[in-house]
Amino acid sequence: MFSFSKKSLPAGLFLLLFLTFFNSCYYDKEDLLYGTSNCDTSNVSFNDHILPLVKSSCATAECHAPGGSGNGLFENYDQIRVKVDNNSFYQRVVVDRDMPPGGGLNDCQVQLIEQWINLGAPNN
Repeated sequence: MFSFSKKSLPAGLFLLLFLTFFNSCYYDKEDLLYGTSNCDTSNVSFNDHILPLVKSSCATAECHAPGGSGNGLFENYDQIRVKVDNNSFYQRVVVDRDMPPGGGLNDCQVQLIEQWINLGAPNN
């Protein structure tokens, strides 16, 4: 067992507090923790970003296209807007990230869709 003298107790307590204080103070660099993002969502538009993405990832022969098994067609703005308005598009693509099946969308693509929806899903 350890034995402490009256002189070593304050020094030990000081050392413990000193180490605790300096171990708890650190500065994480966000880019090192989360990586850098080269995803520009500042000028997201339906025609330039969302529609091509939806057509290549969602409106495929087996899903949201005529004859597909998806719930609804995703061939034009009005068809996609229905799913945006009932929040299922946002929920499945951005929150649950289970659409398209198997993953398929990268972080930047999800950010583009989220930003477009946050802007009110304009037909631009």
